[in-house]
Amino acid sequence: MGYSSLFSFSLGFLLLFHCSFAQIEQVVNSQQRQQQQRFQTQCQIQNLNALEPKRRIESEAGVTEFWDQNEEQLQCANVAVFRHTIQSRGLLVPSYNNAPELVYVVQGKFNTYFF
Repeated sequence: MGYSSLFSFSLGFLLLFHCSFAQIEQVVNSQQRQQQQRFQTQCQIQNLNALEPKRRIESEAGVTEFWDQNEEQLQCANVAVFRHTIQSRGLLVPSYNNAPELVYVVQGKFNTYFF
């Protein structure tokens, strides 16, 4: 009898949590959709302007520059922009990014090494 009531209580508790998390996920998804719709309706840029980097970090092998993600043009495109300038014989340590990236090389070559 004890195991039966414990099993029923556990099953009810599990069902309650499952329903709660489903509702939270639904609210979060709804908020994300609303935010995306706001961006789509608000983004009506007529002219693109050249932007200057907001932050510059110098290192032994070069310079990394970052643009302001809160800039209207970048928010409408939903992108983040940064530039690595690597000196000759310099090294940029590999890093992982879980979003798509567009990489282009102005001079030299792009080597990817996997260890």
